[in-house]
Amino acid sequence: MIIDEIPDAGAEKLFIPALAPLYALAAPLSYALIRVTMGLMFLPSGIDKMFLGGNARIAAGNLTALGLPNVVAWSWAVAATELFGAIFLILGLFTRFAAFSLVVLLFVITFGVQMKSGFLWSPRGFEVGLLMMLLSIAICFGGGGRFSLDRRIGREF
Repeated sequence: MIIDEIPDAGAEKLFIPALAPLYALAAPLSYALIRVTMGLMFLPSGIDKMFLGGNARIAAGNLTALGLPNVVAWSWAVAATELFGAIFLILGLFTRFAAFSLVVLLFVITFGVQMKSGFLWSPRGFEVGLLMMLLSIAICFGGGGRFSLDRRIGREF
């Protein structure tokens, strides 16, 4: 069962039963909204890194600080993951693969780079990275959902 296909609990169990028609209309779209929003959050960063020189900035900064070898290759991998991961999430195509790739990326960003800055209200705190990683994990397990190209072609990747 996919997350957005959980059976309706029934209007009689709602705190405000009159909102049942609104919930019935909006509920199927809620998972797609989360998936598309995640993609839209990654898209500007992926475009910046892929086409506007952002990969050189992360190669010179964060990736060098992590002590990774061949930081230029890693920076292009990060750029491709963010750009294509965003596009695939938005479309709901190769959704599980894209979400898993973003989980790995966000794990490194959150715990390798941002964790040192602390949590909550610090200039580079890790709470946003952690939230995005957890949402990516949920999307990885949930798949593309009802409104996705994965569902349209009949395959979950």
